[in-house]
Amino acid sequence: MATEMSPKTESKKRFLAAQGGFTLAETVMVLAVMGILMVVAIPNFSKWKEKHEINGQAQKVYFDLMLARTSAVRNNNNVRVTFNTTSHTYTVHDDTDSDGAQDAGEAVKSGVLENNIKFAYNTGITDIDGNTVSAPVSFGGSQIVIFDSRGQSSASGSVFLLHASDIGDTNDRARCVSVLQATGAVDYWSYDGSIAAPKPPWK
Repeated sequence: MATEMSPKTESKKRFLAAQGGFTLAETVMVLAVMGILMVVAIPNFSKWKEKHEINGQAQKVYFDLMLARTSAVRNNNNVRVTFNTTSHTYTVHDDTDSDGAQDAGEAVKSGVLENNIKFAYNTGITDIDGNTVSAPVSFGGSQIVIFDSRGQSSASGSVFLLHASDIGDTNDRARCVSVLQATGAVDYWSYDGSIAAPKPPWK
């Protein structure tokens, strides 16, 4: 004599049947799709990360130069910013007696480029005025720029930065920080190869 299943037992049986695992074919298909997505996503993430890194480091240099100018005006003395393109570092020296020497009690802030960002440029690039670049940092041929108590700088010039992976390869992510002598104005620039000559490729 056949026994009838209660509605509760029937429902439980259907539930357990629905909980069956993936077949081998389904598992392989899911893994293949995930692999394709990773192949596409990882290089894009890497490019996004490097772009984020160079933006961060270039903005750090920009804000430190802005701060140097502001400090010179506020404290009524010279502030010297010295770049080292070999170690990819720089110092901001609040020269309270404006004698050019780092005396006891004078504030000196150190800056270090991080995340594979370098003071660098690729051959053939031009600056914001359309002149061919010959050094990654140049203020009238010097790697030092001095802001005075009026906010003016010792020379006009530019600082160029590249991600290490772009050196000798592309300018697409090049960044530039410029200083104008007459006013001491500090500006931040991104390379834009779509800008047609004779305009400089910076925006």
